[in-house]
Amino acid sequence: MRDVILHLNYLAVFVTAVAGFMLGWLWYSVLFGKAWMAEMKITEEMVAAIRAQGGMAGSLAGGFAFTVISTFGLAALIAAHDSHNWKHGAALGLFIGCVVAGARILNGGVFERKSAKLQIINLGHELALFAVQGAILGVWR
Repeated sequence: MRDVILHLNYLAVFVTAVAGFMLGWLWYSVLFGKAWMAEMKITEEMVAAIRAQGGMAGSLAGGFAFTVISTFGLAALIAAHDSHNWKHGAALGLFIGCVVAGARILNGGVFERKSAKLQIINLGHELALFAVQGAILGVWR
């Protein structure tokens, strides 16, 4: 695995992380933003208060850092399994999204008593994220 990590295309990892982060923005704003906010019980007043306190810069920076880390892990797995096209990369990404990220999100949601709707929104994001990133990383080596 050491050789795989040493020979990763780190530009591809970074650009794919940016693409994944942008997918998250699209998912949690344009596509499912209102439903997600309702399920999280976040009001417009709460959003205004966050903006008044300096905004979301810290949260966005942390979120991007974690996106880079998960993208790095996915890139290493794709390289280790020689998934050298978009189909193999997407399939491996979807598998990781389901059995690792998805299972952990659903597990937490059970104990946190999150609604089924919220869990579906969050799980859908992880599945889409890992599949799209896997496809990109499968092609861009």
